[in-house]
Amino acid sequence: RRGPGTRVAAAATNDWSAAMRSCCSHRAKAPEQDEEDDANWWPWTKPKRLSRPGTPTGPSVGKSPRALVRPGSVAARVHNEAKSREVMNRHVETAGDNALHFYSVCDIPGAGRGPPCFAGDHAIQQAWQVPPNALQGVPIETECFVGKLLLMYRTPPPSRSSSYRNPYEEYFKTRKRNWEVRVQGRFKRVPKGDMFIGIVLRDFNYNQAVAGHSKLVKKAGMAFLKSYDLYLSWGDRCAESRKLDAELSHLVTGMSGWDQIIITEKGRTPPNLSGELQSAGDAFGLNFERNKMGLDSYAQAVGEMFRNLSTEDTYTLCFWGVSQVIDLIKWQFKIGTSISMARFFEDSPIHVAMYELERPANGDDKDRERHLESRKRYYLDLMFWSGAVQCPELPKTYIFVDAPTGLGPGSAPTNGAHRRSTSPSSSVGSAEERPSLLKAWGEKLRWIPGYTCSSLDERCCQGTDCRSVRRARQ
Repeated sequence: RRGPGTRVAAAATNDWSAAMRSCCSHRAKAPEQDEEDDANWWPWTKPKRLSRPGTPTGPSVGKSPRALVRPGSVAARVHNEAKSREVMNRHVETAGDNALHFYSVCDIPGAGRGPPCFAGDHAIQQAWQVPPNALQGVPIETECFVGKLLLMYRTPPPSRSSSYRNPYEEYFKTRKRNWEVRVQGRFKRVPKGDMFIGIVLRDFNYNQAVAGHSKLVKKAGMAFLKSYDLYLSWGDRCAESRKLDAELSHLVTGMSGWDQIIITEKGRTPPNLSGELQSAGDAFGLNFERNKMGLDSYAQAVGEMFRNLSTEDTYTLCFWGVSQVIDLIKWQFKIGTSISMARFFEDSPIHVAMYELERPANGDDKDRERHLESRKRYYLDLMFWSGAVQCPELPKTYIFVDAPTGLGPGSAPTNGAHRRSTSPSSSVGSAEERPSLLKAWGEKLRWIPGYTCSSLDERCCQGTDCRSVRRARQ
């Protein structure tokens, strides 16, 4: 059985595989007993317990993670902010400004098992580096999913003096998309609730109100997306955000949000994650692609697929749908003009998450629809931000871990074409852009304008600086 003494003993002898087995051995028990035991799982993941004196540290984080530190092990849970900051800064400096910093987050508490948190706060978690444009998928694992992840994106033509060559240069030449994310693996659990995929702002500063302009944009934007089954919530703000189990900001949809899904039955070989998938047909199993099937047929097929999900089959999930209007490298929305994404997200990263939502049996309809963290089980949590912005607060709540070696070229070295901008209100776009009504609106379409949380707004923070409140709380 899993227990603190068993884990510590295994870690103390550097037997990381034994530590991993002792942590997960309860999976062999009956589901009812499993859920009963898991109800008491979360207390030992609290940040205070992570850094308590006498906890064995094991090998240092950031050194060949697959060999030394495994997801879920005691060593990986020991949080050293200075060490985590050192690893994150090294990743950022190595990639340069003209790059995307991408991580797979694990150690996410399941539904009803995580410690109650304020909005934007959470227990210490691991962030495993995912190098872009790798030649093979990067291993990932969470409580509910195990597999590999591949991030591909278009890079500018290299200079004559550069030896870097994007392995997917030819792939993007024949397509309009600017980036693509591919996930391949097995589900470790058959979902009982509804599955969702989309943006969840898990590190955002919720100690400020929602701007009126943003509410207007929401109303107009939803009118163009009637065919999608979307859930959009600003999340709880200001005083409400400081209540336990506050709702985060969401823009999510069902599993039809993936652009392509391939199901490979047990015993068959799944497709090469870095190969050509759109023309694969049914060579590797059932192949569903939204562009070819149409949204309605695709959504119906995907819904049936996940109602009959198998933990023995391999699922290949691909997403590229909004890549033409979101420039992840420059951190800009491209909607006729360039609008800085830092205006919306400030200095926090974006999380694209796949999770299961188990709604309560009782309660009013409005409350049952809320996507509270206590009702979720995260299957994937992909955290990323661009070299165009900085996220200095992340080492306080994440343990950054190096990717395994030997994955391939990685991102292109910076060529100085894009400078780092640390201010959300800094101007965006080039001088060559023509003035337009859309551009004028772009200056107003800030999710959270600077004046929203001023000392004159008694509804929010009672005159207290939002950032200082959050940092004091952390």
